[in-house]
Parts: sequence; structure tokens; C-alpha cells
Amino acid sequence: MVNSTGVNSAGGLQVPASRPSNVPGTINQLQKDLNSDGYIIIKDVLTPEHVESLRRVAKHYLRSGGTYLYGGKFQLHAMYVAEEVAKFLTSDTVLNRLKEITRPLDVVLTGECDLMINTTSSWHHDVPHHRRCTDGSIFSDESFRVYKIAFYLQDQGENSDATLKVRPRSHLKGLVQSLPPKGLAIRAGDAIIFDVRIEHAGQMPTLVDRSLRKFFERVGPLLRLDVQKAFTSARSIIRRLSRTPDRVAVFMTFGPSDAETYSYAEEGRHRHPGVRGALSADVLRQLAANNIVPPIIGMPLSH
Repeated sequence: MVNSTGVNSAGGLQVPASRPSNVPGTINQLQKDLNSDGYIIIKDVLTPEHVESLRRVAKHYLRSGGTYLYGGKFQLHAMYVAEEVAKFLTSDTVLNRLKEITRPLDVVLTGECDLMINTTSSWHHDVPHHRRCTDGSIFSDESFRVYKIAFYLQDQGENSDATLKVRPRSHLKGLVQSLPPKGLAIRAGDAIIFDVRIEHAGQMPTLVDRSLRKFFERVGPLLRLDVQKAFTSARSIIRRLSRTPDRVAVFMTFGPSDAETYSYAEEGRHRHPGVRGALSADVLRQLAANNIVPPIIGMPLSH
């Protein structure tokens, strides 16, 4: 089975309209693959020029913004604090792909939107906080359809340490280490859509990474260091010395307008901290034109 389909868009950060495919069976096949395997790859969503623009925006923002975490930098609710990211994620090209997944229902954006650079990640799924994860019922529910769309802004081979790895079909089984992992080979500009229940891992921490983290956890309090910042800085030096390119990614969570998606969004709203920021009038108009209400972000911050 070919777990991908192709679509092209014009360059530039403001992506022009790209209509959903009307080819019979295309939409059903995407939904079928997601339901069966827990992930799909959509080829060539972005042009090289668009990838370069978004990569430049992400790196510029994370140079001074975001949080030091997992050996890199991470920004929750990125579309609320980075206007260019919000315009990209609400462009017709992106929203029309989401509509193909959620139809016949409208798209709901949960508010989870992550921007990251050079972070590490071990095997996990994205529903440990969900109340139905405790008894495992969330994994046997075929009506649960909450997904993440991920754009990795560099090529990543199947056997690359940096590539996203999944355990196909684990979204219906939970954390099952007996299922074989699969590295997802992608080109910059491809989109990965995966079920938030699927077991997955990003760039796994190396022995050096684990040793550095333990070292800074031990000496950081004594030297009054920010442990995460020191860990990230040390990894950055190693990357520069080894001439390893930065690994940049953008994620956004979405689902159909049903009870399960709203429940997931509500769980996340209470789990994540609030953010200061607002969507621009242009982004709000774009969401309204696509019958999408503004996403729910984290709990409000006190002023």
C-alpha cells in the first residue's frame, strides 16, 4: 500500500488556495490509511522556497523566543505568538488537506501548535493526560479521530537518527513495544499526519546526550545554572563542531467537529499553561471563511 498522495503549492509564506481533491476514493483512502496504520505521508505540500521561508521564520523566532527543553528549544501555541506561523498553518493549502481528513465534518483546531528546533524525544504517545488513557479504552475506540500534522523542514531518510519513527497500528493497541518501528522517509515540504495515540519518537537522545543531561542535572543546582539551557547550549556547540544542520519542525493538532475532539482540546486546555498573544484579523478571517472557530489555547495567564 502506498501511504501517501501528492499535492503541490506555490512558494512564498502566504500560500495560495489549493482546492481539496475531488477524485473519487482519494479522501476515503486517506481516512482509511489513517484509521488502519495511524499515519499518512502527503508528498510535496510545500515548495523548496516555501520550506526555506518557514525554516528561516522558525529559526529567527526560536533564537530569542521559546523554552529550552529536551536539548533544544520549544514553543507551545506557536500560532499565537508567531504571526507568520499562524498564517502558514491557516493557509488554504494546509486547511484543505485537513478538510480531506475530517470530512464530512468541519475541522476543529485544538490549540496545540508546536514549533521546535533540535529537540530530542523517546518513544511516547500524545494522550497520557487523557482521562480514558488510564483504562486503555481510548485505544480501542475507532471513533476517536484526533491527529497532528507535522512539517519537518529538512530531508530525513528512513534510517536517519533525526527522522520521525512510528509503530504502525499502535494507535489501536497502546504502548506495544513488540510492534516493529518504522522510520518515515520524507523530503522537506512533505506533511506527516498521525493519530495522537500512535507510539512515536523523534530524534532519540544519544549516549552523549544522556551523559550531558545527567551532568548538568548534577552540577546545575550547585552552579546555579538553568539545566535545560546549559544542556541545549552544549548540544548546539557539538552540532556546530560536527556541522550538523538544525532540525526544525512545526506541529498542529486537529480533528473533526465531534465530541472526542472537543474533549481532547479541553483536556489540553487545562494541562498547558496559558499564553499571551492573539490571532491577527487576517488569520481570524481565514478561519471564519473555512468555518473554523479560533482554537482554544491554554488556561489564561493572570495579569
